[in-house]
Amino acid sequence: MTQPVMTAEEIVEKIKEGKRKKIRVNPQHVVRASEIGHPCERYLVYSITHWQDRKPHTAEVQFIFEGGNAIEDLAIKDFEDGGFKVYRPEPDRAIMEAVPKITGHLDVRVDFGDGTVYTGEIKGLQIYDWQTLHTIQDFHNSKKPWIRKYPGQLMTYMYIKNEEWGFFYIKSIPRFQPKYIWVKLDYDYMEELLKKTERVNEHVKNQSLPEPISDITMCEYCQFKHICLPTTMREGMKFVDDAELLELLDRWHQLKGSQKEYAAVDRKLKEMIKEQSQLMIGDYIVTGNWIDRKEIQAQPASKYWKSKIINLSETEDE
Repeated sequence: MTQPVMTAEEIVEKIKEGKRKKIRVNPQHVVRASEIGHPCERYLVYSITHWQDRKPHTAEVQFIFEGGNAIEDLAIKDFEDGGFKVYRPEPDRAIMEAVPKITGHLDVRVDFGDGTVYTGEIKGLQIYDWQTLHTIQDFHNSKKPWIRKYPGQLMTYMYIKNEEWGFFYIKSIPRFQPKYIWVKLDYDYMEELLKKTERVNEHVKNQSLPEPISDITMCEYCQFKHICLPTTMREGMKFVDDAELLELLDRWHQLKGSQKEYAAVDRKLKEMIKEQSQLMIGDYIVTGNWIDRKEIQAQPASKYWKSKIINLSETEDE
C-alpha cells in the first residue's frame, strides 16, 4: 500500500484555505440589529465609516460561523419535532424600513399552539456560557461582548414588529442540549438602543468619532483595534524598542496552547512588564494596574499588579 499523497496537516490546511476564500469584508451603510447592543459606540461608527479597515476573521472563526448555521438547522428541527409550526422568514420589510435605519435578518418565528407567532434568536454557545445564561439579565451581565449584544438584536426585532414577547433558544456545544428563555420587551432598554443608533448616525454624518470605551477588555476581540487603540491610547503611551521583550511577547502568544513552556514564558514576561501601564511594542499593547486583594481570614490585605496584553494583529470572535 502506497503512502497517502498528503499529510494530515496538509489536508487540514487545504480545508482552511478553502474557508479563507469564503471570508469577505462587505460594505456596511447602517447599524445592524446584530451589532446594536455592542457596548462600544466607536466600534459601531467604525463599522460604517471604516468598514474596509475591518480585520477579516480567521478560518477558525469561519468554522464557528458555519457551525452556527448548522445549529440553526438543528434548532428548527427541534421545534418541528415538538409539533410546533415554524416560520423561517425572509428579510423582513418592517426591519428594512425601521427609523432610525437598522438592518437585520430574523432567525425564526414559532407558533406554539395558540395562534400567536413569536420571534426568536437561535444561538449555539460553549457549555460554560450555556450553563450561566438563565434570564435576559445574565446576557447583559456577561463579560463577553458578543453575548452582551444578543438582547439588543432580539429586542430590536421585537420592537420593530410590535411584539411584547420573544425568545432565545440556545443549544450547548458540544452536547447540543436545548435551553429556552422567554424575553419580554424592555422599552427603557430599547429607548437607549434607539438613542445610541441616532448618536452613531450623527457621528457618521459629521465624520466624527465617539469617545473610546473606558473598559479596554472590550477591545481584545475588536476587528478595529489596530486602527483605534494606537490612536486612543497615544497620550501617555510609551513606545518601546526592545528586541528581547518583543521576542518574548511573540513566544508567549505562540505558546498559549502549550501549558508547560507557556507557564515559564508567561512568568518571565510578567516580570518584565510589571508596573508598565501603557506600552506599545511591535503589534502589542501592554496595560496594567494594581488590584487590591481584600483581607481573607488570616491572610492580610494586599495588592498585586495585573497586566493585560492585546495583540493588534490578531482577530478573534465568537
